[in-house]
Amino acid sequence: NEKELFNLRHASLRNVIERIFGIFKSRFTIFKSAPPFLFKTQVELVLACTTLHNFLHKECCYDEFSIEAVDEPSSSILPVNEYHTFKPIIQTQEQERENTNAWKTSITMNMWVNAI
Repeated sequence: NEKELFNLRHASLRNVIERIFGIFKSRFTIFKSAPPFLFKTQVELVLACTTLHNFLHKECCYDEFSIEAVDEPSSSILPVNEYHTFKPIIQTQEQERENTNAWKTSITMNMWVNAI
């Protein structure tokens, strides 16, 4: 059914993302802690490191930087704007939960319709 399809795809995507960040944390130490850069710069860092990783993976027969799985507990990160100040949390937890559930239901139904 649609919920099982959503859960399967969500779990698969989460595993891929966790593996990617494990590789990044292992290979590029800048990702071991939150970098003190603007969000735009952080996005560019991820793109640059991805390009570098893919190039090295493709071109180097021997990779002296072995990739080890990094198994760290996820930390709770507060939202920060471009001025490095914390964004105020305006929604109550109940409002946020309702909005998240509505968004999840919308994604679930779109996946189900496209899968049929």
